Amino acid sequence: MLSVWNWLLPEWAQPNHPLLQYELAQTRGKGGRIGLKLQLVLLSLLIGGSALLYAAATRNPQSAANLTGVFWRSVYYPALVLQVITLIMAFALGAAAVGGERSRKTWDHLRVTEFGAGVALRARWAGILYRLRAPILLILLIRLILVGGIVYDLTAFGGLYPAMLGAQATPPLPWRLDLLLIALAVLVNMLLPLAAIATVAALGILISVAVKERVYAAIIQILVVLAQLTASLAGALAIAQTIARDASGADDWSYALFFGYSAFGDLGLLLAQLGSLGEVWNRVPNGATIIVCLMVILVALGAAADGMMWLAGGLSESRG
Repeated sequence: MLSVWNWLLPEWAQPNHPLLQYELAQTRGKGGRIGLKLQLVLLSLLIGGSALLYAAATRNPQSAANLTGVFWRSVYYPALVLQVITLIMAFALGAAAVGGERSRKTWDHLRVTEFGAGVALRARWAGILYRLRAPILLILLIRLILVGGIVYDLTAFGGLYPAMLGAQATPPLPWRLDLLLIALAVLVNMLLPLAAIATVAALGILISVAVKERVYAAIIQILVVLAQLTASLAGALAIAQTIARDASGADDWSYALFFGYSAFGDLGLLLAQLGSLGEVWNRVPNGATIIVCLMVILVALGAAADGMMWLAGGLSESRG
């Protein structure tokens, strides 16, 4: 199985590639494994403790029977904070990708290897994701548990729960389309965080190559970080206020709000539980199509990340 996986990877992402080994030299070995375990334990304790505190502070006896809903509400904000921090770290590591090599006078040596600057940058890109493997694994674990909750909830009401959600959507969904959209929601919720983290890391690398002046690069980094914080925190506040209002109060902007926040704010976490998914379908006109739009965003993020890495490689070859 491992050989098949390695065969599917591009050359620069192969574990035995010299440039990738150079990137991962500091994270491998016994120390790297121990560090990964410590990070996972500490992050799990922080997320679990925050979730327990939030659940205790917002206890609602009427909703205690819905275990998947309780778990989703308890872990939502801790998971959101973890995602935002991981995105910022990925961007910061990408933005420092070339500057550190330039200051150590080693970047030109990497550029003139037989692999070229483009492959060197892509190996650094993969190295960033590897360094962030602990928070990424925890993000995926939380979402995998939520996927298990979705599978469990699908059996509710004799297996008629998806049909009930579809019937309450605005407008009501045709027969069996509800199950297809739920399956797409599961796929989006597992892949969208990975695509977003890879994209912001690629953006950071592009900035590190294109902007040599540290002052300008720092200003751009601050603006990008502020934009991500605004999209996540302000979006979460706007969503909470919208849900607190009567369902009939949804307006034409509600679709843009829920779609924009799901795409760039919480990365689909709002749609990772069937009760919340049904709430969006019911409140937002044509809200069920948000999942389809998120699939388009997912593909666009992958194309954008690859395009930025290609552009960064071209700029590095021509400008150094």
